[in-house]
Amino acid sequence: MERSDNLLSVFKIFVPILTFGFLAICCTGFWKIFQRIRKERVQAQVRAVDQPSVYVIPISLSEDELHRPPRYSTVQFYEPPPAYHEMNLKPEACPVEPPPAYSESVSPSPSHS
Repeated sequence: MERSDNLLSVFKIFVPILTFGFLAICCTGFWKIFQRIRKERVQAQVRAVDQPSVYVIPISLSEDELHRPPRYSTVQFYEPPPAYHEMNLKPEACPVEPPPAYSESVSPSPSHS
């Protein structure tokens, strides 16, 4: 009986120590994996920022054209739109026939019992 008591006390001491060691190893492994994923994500964001914008259109201008004010073309002239009160309605926006005449109808109110 003494031997089984000694074995039981050894289990009571070493099982928590082994469990704690195993959990520490697992947590350290997960921590390293998450750190590597975070580092790769940050590097991908830095690479994305370094890439030139899609909307940049490179143009080549002479030195004189770079420093002068912009030149606006006046070749085409557009008429101003008509005034609001002069505009006509589109035919599809107006019904061809007028709406029906207004008529009143009285319906009995529902009785509440």
